[in-house]
Amino acid sequence: MFSFDAHRILRTKVAVRLVVLLAPFSAFAQGAVEERLAQIDEIQSLRGDNSPELIEPLSALSLLYEAAGNYELALALIAEATRVIEVNHGLHTLDEGQLLRQSIRIKRARGAAEAAWNEEQELLRLIRRHPYDTRTIPMLQEIADERWATLARYRAGEFPPEIVLGCYYSEIVYDDGLPRRTGCRSGSRSRAIRKLRAEASGYDAAARRLADWAESPCVRPEPKAVESERGSRRYWEEITALDHLLAVIDYTRCMDAKHGLAARAKASPEDLLQLASDRNAAVEELAAQAVVYEERFGFPPKIVDVALTQLRGR
Repeated sequence: MFSFDAHRILRTKVAVRLVVLLAPFSAFAQGAVEERLAQIDEIQSLRGDNSPELIEPLSALSLLYEAAGNYELALALIAEATRVIEVNHGLHTLDEGQLLRQSIRIKRARGAAEAAWNEEQELLRLIRRHPYDTRTIPMLQEIADERWATLARYRAGEFPPEIVLGCYYSEIVYDDGLPRRTGCRSGSRSRAIRKLRAEASGYDAAARRLADWAESPCVRPEPKAVESERGSRRYWEEITALDHLLAVIDYTRCMDAKHGLAARAKASPEDLLQLASDRNAAVEELAAQAVVYEERFGFPPKIVDVALTQLRGR
């Protein structure tokens, strides 16, 4: 295998063309590779090594090398595309999700089960950061399918490495009244099957819920009356107010996600303008509700500050 510093070569206008020599391609694929390399070369020359315009051709080129079985180069291109995303859009954006999926797929194909598993956990953390983004639906479905496939192999008598990596044998036992978690390498076969089935079903259900949410309107919460007279009335007023504030946060994030979904779907300018107006109104309502809460109870919940910082930064 030809060895090279991918990050350095990909940023060198002349040497970048050496990449085309490292994998066999059909005539059609060879033309596509050369076209992408020329595009990368031009963007680097005109706009520099960190231009966001590099993301698409780098990603496309990585797919071509993956298809040709040149996994080392494909992974190098994925790493470079990820770096450009992080330079331009920051860490933990969902733009990295597709690249992570591809990297996981390649590492599984190479037999690097542990590396693939660790990257899948990274992808799951990324998905959890974007609970309303419908781009995570195929990611969740793909992870669910992988769990179902692992379960089928295990039930057929195989022992996939994911059984240990996912710690599906582990359980909580008690020694002298103290809880202890058992090991991951051996245990009840039926427990491993139940846990795998539950996890796969959970990812399937999460994908369905998100798809259903995309078709449903955001529901603006109404203030609730204090439901209990037990103990301190002020205590129950604070609990009720906090519950409403959290509902307003959910509504605001929902409106923000709906706007992003419409923008990615290339909705009409009129619809986008209306959604942007509704989103901004929701953000201002959240800010106003936070002020009311602080004036009444003396401190603003940290979660409100975090939500407002995120929403106003977009």
